[in-house]
Amino acid sequence: MDYLAHNVCWDLLFEEALIQIFSKLDFDSLISVASVCYSWRCVAHYPECWDYVGFCHLERFLDHYIKETVISDLQYRLFRESEYMIKHVGAGAKSIWVHPVADDTMVQRIVDRCPSIESISLRYCNRISPSALINIIQACKLLKFIDIKFCGAVNFCSPLSTLLIEEMGHSCPSLVGINLGGLQVTEEMAIAIGKFLPKLKWLNLNAATISCEALCIILDSCNELDHVSVRGCRRLILKDELKNWARRIAEFKYYPEVQQMELVLD
Repeated sequence: MDYLAHNVCWDLLFEEALIQIFSKLDFDSLISVASVCYSWRCVAHYPECWDYVGFCHLERFLDHYIKETVISDLQYRLFRESEYMIKHVGAGAKSIWVHPVADDTMVQRIVDRCPSIESISLRYCNRISPSALINIIQACKLLKFIDIKFCGAVNFCSPLSTLLIEEMGHSCPSLVGINLGGLQVTEEMAIAIGKFLPKLKWLNLNAATISCEALCIILDSCNELDHVSVRGCRRLILKDELKNWARRIAEFKYYPEVQQMELVLD
């Protein structure tokens, strides 16, 4: 048996067999097998080999971006994986991390090639216009999570912020997670979140400008929330009413001061 294993011409295997094998690999392994030989590289680029990777990427994306887990090379890895997914998966891609230097052309490319994405990060994207952002929301109707932390595509001091939330509610019925970190969340916007996104499960407001009243409006309306993070919201003061709401959240993160001491609600 060992003799046969060492003398098999793996590069001559049927494509169907290679697809079955490659479809079980993770991202790094797929990249490795694509470098073995020409035939393996061709098969490794088939969309069928990336379905599993797309699903795993979505889970990892949600875990890191919603909970803000710090990993040194996370942004680089997400960018590299996103580029491969756009190129090789196309319509099968589950999640995309958009590089901060991306413009409307890049966004249109994503919308055209990856209409079935379930999560997208537009973090720190300052070259994307508001119309391009709305185009993503309208085109990608399967979105479950969107990250627009410190995104300059929309001015959250303007009525456009409320319009954007309303469009999310109408176009993305499966949306359950949103990252609004670093942005200004007004009471009008909080009302829009409660009205149009009542099924939210994850909400990240780290470093956002938000009042106690606005946060109470959100927590009062979105009864399915089980993860809320308001770390670094320096102007947010937890009053008794807000503390009562926070106790009902499975995971509520609040670091008001520089020393980063987590609030104990019990």
